[in-house]
Amino acid sequence: MNIDRLQSLKQKLTNDADLSRIWLFYMDHFADWPEFTDLGEPANNQYLDAVLQKTCQQMFGRAIKITDFFLIYIAPYCLFHGAFQVEGRIGGVIYFWSLD
Repeated sequence: MNIDRLQSLKQKLTNDADLSRIWLFYMDHFADWPEFTDLGEPANNQYLDAVLQKTCQQMFGRAIKITDFFLIYIAPYCLFHGAFQVEGRIGGVIYFWSLD
């Protein structure tokens, strides 16, 4: 794992419209690496909870229930990432937090 690729991930999240390319980059370079997941701590973030809820409701066209949301925060990189389930499907979140 090369942690310097986080900058590339951040650029992809900002500029790439193809979400599958972003997700594959994340999975290939970070998600399956224990040294990456060990950098973070479990976290709660009300903003991400609200965005995720609203996005899923729009995708499904109705009120839904999100379960098993496990969010991790890696403070040195201001990065939240995590997985969840909705309507029997698995989803994921990648979010760089900043004051900018």
